[in-house]
Amino acid sequence: MKKISKIALSLAAAGLFVMGCATTSGGDISATSLSLRKASVFSEKGITPESATFTKAAPGTAKTIDRSFVNAPPLIPHSVVGLVPITKNNNACLGCHLPEVAKSVHATPIPKSHFMNWRPTYVVGKKGKLSLDGHVVAKTDGNKVYASSTHGKLYPGRYNCTQCHIPQSNAKPLVKNTFKPDFITTKELKRSNLSQNYDVGVNTIK
Repeated sequence: MKKISKIALSLAAAGLFVMGCATTSGGDISATSLSLRKASVFSEKGITPESATFTKAAPGTAKTIDRSFVNAPPLIPHSVVGLVPITKNNNACLGCHLPEVAKSVHATPIPKSHFMNWRPTYVVGKKGKLSLDGHVVAKTDGNKVYASSTHGKLYPGRYNCTQCHIPQSNAKPLVKNTFKPDFITTKELKRSNLSQNYDVGVNTIK
């Protein structure tokens, strides 16, 4: 009985709190005030998105954009008109961003992390134990990150560049962003070192 009474009192207190909040805010909340666009959330009639423009700078002429955080996929600083959509058989990005070409055209080279397989093949080893690329995996390796080289070939799972890399528009944010990243080195603003420190922050069981 005591437990039931405590639950009842908690529910009653929560109800009074909600009523107090509603009273303090001046009554019911309108459907318009719930929306960041200051329009009804129940209708799209008459709603037009905020106008925004993307850079028209041609590839090779745009200034690179600093990363938002360590190893964040860099934004595309140039126009992508005529370069998208990207398919596994037609990827215009590779014409400039492959490492062997990038330097000569002043483009950002595709990092080493894109030439690695982060999804190793699991096979059955000796005595039926689960193996990883032919090596027996101990139970204590559950949190370890595995990656193997693709021997200079772009990993097939990376073909869709715009899945992670997107152009930046001049649209004003609806909510102020107060996030401030901490970079270990200034090089991290421009280049990715994921292939060297991919296990940082991973709780590896010893």
